[in-house]
Amino acid sequence: MVGMDDDGPAASETTAEHEPAGGAVVSADVIGTVLIAAAGALGLVSEALAKSLLVPVSSVAASVGVIAFVWSYFHAVGRSREHEISVSQLYVVAGTVAPPGVKRRLQWSLYAQVVVAVAVTSVGFSQTEPQQFNWAAVIIVVPLYGMGLSGVWVSRYGTFGPRILASRPTRRRRAGSPGTTPAGWSDATRPKKVMESHDAADAMKQNDLHG
Repeated sequence: MVGMDDDGPAASETTAEHEPAGGAVVSADVIGTVLIAAAGALGLVSEALAKSLLVPVSSVAASVGVIAFVWSYFHAVGRSREHEISVSQLYVVAGTVAPPGVKRRLQWSLYAQVVVAVAVTSVGFSQTEPQQFNWAAVIIVVPLYGMGLSGVWVSRYGTFGPRILASRPTRRRRAGSPGTTPAGWSDATRPKKVMESHDAADAMKQNDLHG
């Protein structure tokens, strides 16, 4: 598990060129999205292109996305000891965890990947005979790429609020302690029917003794 040292700078941190930190991650996401879209379009031209181009590109993108997804998760776990982090912030860049420019590019890259994946898969099915395999459908996994890289940027450079600690409930008084009934109620708060049943039992005992 990756702990949090001083490697979680604020989202407003900039480089010497006044660019937001983590620009390489954002650029990789944008460039990868363009390549995925191009591979998807070419993969619809012929089955040969789908096998030779679309399948490798989709496989690499999904593999990178899974690795980035797992790494960012454990890095975020380390930061969550001191910060309040949600899944939507981590993988969809929700809220104000990133500067507007970074947030816009990461989110639109992910949205574009989802649209391209669904569109290419749907068109591929319409072009495929019932007995044929739709090779274009492998692109459906590429949004993992965008989610993974978003997670890397947010877990590494995102800004979060302090961790919210839930208050612990007070312990109940133990049954049988002074001022309580065997069920744990106090004499002042136990239900009326319970009190009446106890009073009736006491009266019966008194009658038996006097009888």
